[in-house]
Amino acid sequence: GGAGAGRPADAEALLRAAAAAADASDPRPSLALAQLQLDGKDPAAALRTLHGLRSLSTSPGYVGALVALHERTGDIDAASTALEAALSAEAAPLALLRSGAQFYARHGRWAEAAALRRRLVEAAPRDAA
Repeated sequence: GGAGAGRPADAEALLRAAAAAADASDPRPSLALAQLQLDGKDPAAALRTLHGLRSLSTSPGYVGALVALHERTGDIDAASTALEAALSAEAAPLALLRSGAQFYARHGRWAEAAALRRRLVEAAPRDAA
């Protein structure tokens, strides 16, 4: 490559352009950009990038990343809001119910944790452990 090629700012600019040009159904450029932003110790920028990926709104991995980043930036209310939005789907994935219960328990919100555990038991009695 040329002089200065490969710098993080160059990679971020390329990924921003790729994310802007990508089809809305392809989250890969935005996910790569968010990872680069995290590698650069900028969780707020990663959150802004991830919030644009509405197609992944109930994906346990996506929701988990949002919740973890909001926790990392100290915004527990935003973490809870992201989780509640994903959990509002009637058929929320079991992994999301499980991680949601863990999140609420971790933050001392026992009623919400218990409600999610009940949903988990109702959805998959054999898998509720």
